[in-house]
Amino acid sequence: MSAMKGFGAVVGAATLVALGVGGTVAATLEVPSAEQVAIQYTDQAPRMLIDDPGNQLTATDRDRLERDAAQFTYPDTVETLHFLVFDTSRDNFNDTVLEYLQDNYPDEVDTNVYSDGVLIFAVDPNAREIGAYGGEDVDAQIKLRDRVDTILEAMRPGMRDNNIPGGLIAGLREATNPEVVDTYLLDSARGDRLAAALGAGAGSGGAVLAGGGLWVAARNRRKAAIEKARNQYELITREYTELSGRLDSIDIRANSLTSAFADNEMRRDWAEVRGRFLALHETVSGPGGVGSIDPSNDTQLYDHRDMLESASRVTTQVSNAEDNINRLFAVENGDAATRRSELTELRRDITRAVLDVEDPQLRARLSDLEARVDTLDRNPGAPGFLDDFVRLLDDHRVIMQAVKDRQFSDVKEHNALERPRIYDATYTYPNYVPFIALSSWHSSNVQAEQQAQASSGTNTSYSSGFSGAGGSGGY
Repeated sequence: MSAMKGFGAVVGAATLVALGVGGTVAATLEVPSAEQVAIQYTDQAPRMLIDDPGNQLTATDRDRLERDAAQFTYPDTVETLHFLVFDTSRDNFNDTVLEYLQDNYPDEVDTNVYSDGVLIFAVDPNAREIGAYGGEDVDAQIKLRDRVDTILEAMRPGMRDNNIPGGLIAGLREATNPEVVDTYLLDSARGDRLAAALGAGAGSGGAVLAGGGLWVAARNRRKAAIEKARNQYELITREYTELSGRLDSIDIRANSLTSAFADNEMRRDWAEVRGRFLALHETVSGPGGVGSIDPSNDTQLYDHRDMLESASRVTTQVSNAEDNINRLFAVENGDAATRRSELTELRRDITRAVLDVEDPQLRARLSDLEARVDTLDRNPGAPGFLDDFVRLLDDHRVIMQAVKDRQFSDVKEHNALERPRIYDATYTYPNYVPFIALSSWHSSNVQAEQQAQASSGTNTSYSSGFSGAGGSGGY
């Protein structure tokens, strides 16, 4: 029996023992009911306060907050509901909230915690900070300290859409909704009870179960890596030899391009990937290379997975480059079908941009580009087609740069907007970035920004050492 199979057998046997012990404990476990953990609610709305020292709210916003908040059923500890909307904040948003309350609502702050009965939601749309806070009795009832992460997360979508009332109400709903609160309390109580039982009766079994879970996860990762390596082996053995036979003709065609498609960067990119492909000869055909691998042998595939990954990446890049060079060659040399296909793709991208670009001047210029595409499409064999097409692409590039500067500069550039390379599957033309690629790049930056805000964690600290329930975070 192999070491891996032997370990699996041991884990399996130990797991059954652990489950037997745990099952015995669980059978005698008194599981809490929903009625046992449910808190008391009241139909009487708390006193509601809306403070907006920076005049961030409209009259409609205030009316909406009051109307929507009045529809809730509240935990009976909540006596005061306070919404705070700031236009400036300190570095620590918690300090901003605390100091404002101490100066203006001292009855909502006790010595070192928030006063009993208060539930507070705060936002500064300029600093992009949100917070949720409460008195000790409120915290004891709805577990504000434990749930502040999910409360803040509920607020973020509305805040990111500049919908301040919607974000505040979403936080209120997450914090006080009976279905949400009671479900959390019930799950927590049952989890605590089960954990205590397993800790008392099956501690060692739990450790074995954890080990078994890790073993299964490792086995699944290995299986996926082997399957990936097998697919890469098949790609290399299928395409490497064929591409090697065509490499000289691809090189000749790449260097025969004479239009603006054949800029120096394109030629450098082709020379680079061609060089890396030529360097694969030993990797593919040499001793211990791809050719020596038995594709039916999982161990060999797994052990050579890094080599297969590298070789398949270069092979795919040369294949992409061949497709792109052939396409550019066809456009340059008057192939009507290819020219019409390229115009169709360009029109589709411009149409998408017209729908999504907000600046009316840029939309008008994009509409003009659409008209020029249609003109070229009527006669793809015209003598001046190539010059007109290149100018069209250049104008599109200028407009996309303006879109990037005016519309897509709202978040930090977490990811660089890479220039297209001849060996990329998404390559179109030199220095040309389609709107769909630009939009995808912007979305990746927005997502990265949101993840960065979320990963910064919830801040529950105060400069003064105050220890009230709740906390803040960015959005």
